[in-house]
Amino acid sequence: MQLAPHILAHNNWISMEQFMELALYDDEFGYYSTHITDVGFRGDFSTSATLSDLLARRLVALWRDACRACGRNLPFLEIGGGNGDLAMGIARELGFLGRLRARYLMVDRSPKLLQLQSMVGGNFVRVYPTVEKALKHASGHAFIFSNELPDAFPARQFVYQGGEWLELGFSVADGRITRQACKLPLPYSSAFDTWARDGQIIEVHESYHKWYAAWQPLWKSGTCTVIDYGERVGTLYHRRPNGTLRGYKAHQLLDVDALPALCGHCDITADVNFTDLEQLASRCVGDIVQYMNQHDFLKDYARPDNAADQHLIAIPGAGDHFHVLIQHRFTH
Repeated sequence: MQLAPHILAHNNWISMEQFMELALYDDEFGYYSTHITDVGFRGDFSTSATLSDLLARRLVALWRDACRACGRNLPFLEIGGGNGDLAMGIARELGFLGRLRARYLMVDRSPKLLQLQSMVGGNFVRVYPTVEKALKHASGHAFIFSNELPDAFPARQFVYQGGEWLELGFSVADGRITRQACKLPLPYSSAFDTWARDGQIIEVHESYHKWYAAWQPLWKSGTCTVIDYGERVGTLYHRRPNGTLRGYKAHQLLDVDALPALCGHCDITADVNFTDLEQLASRCVGDIVQYMNQHDFLKDYARPDNAADQHLIAIPGAGDHFHVLIQHRFTH
């Protein structure tokens, strides 16, 4: 799409969050709405589930633990199911009889991915457009999980200049789209105090925080597992003065300045501040929250002779770049 007219129509400035919302989710032009075709080798990016069944094996073991702790057979509730590979890995791990006893609910915002998930999942997967509708079907009791979900939410971006935080967005100058900073009210984030250093750029996934808080009251019991790339705030921007926001096209990394020209035709993402996510989860009364890196989460289930499994737990590498937040709710 032509981004410049859209920017000019909004007083010649749109925030990075507004840009990402448009580029990823616009009904007519958005990447996830219209242009994404697959995840993995044939797509623009890969996930753990497209490389190996290791994550599926681990999640089934965690699901069994959660069912015992809750005293009920919890339905699986996957949010952001990609191309359905993780669902199919879980189906294989459950086996024929296990699939007969299990319910698998899937939520995704992307119409194209929902269609793909329905085709791949067949009778095993039931798709929903929102978490609220899926939780209503599950009567509030569910084993909730996501793999690389928060990073796909539109993020606000800020730069520390002249002793204050300014919000970054896009404007048009001399026929070119460039980043411009504006002074606006700040959302809450642990990053503002920690990274108040001249020139530092950070991201805040405020849209994810709002979305998460909206459906939490509907969740009565189970386990919620969030897996994504990112870190706690103290190390998140180490040696990253320009922040973490970037794009991917055909598995090639794109910097921020390249994104306007590819609006709607590439994935856009930013690393996750797990300190913010921990604080969100801890506000829920009766919850127990665990945080660990992907290596510790998966290591006991990785096959020593499988290269893909070993890649997912490698340190340095995916094993410490990805982190896991597990929220248990057994008291509601």
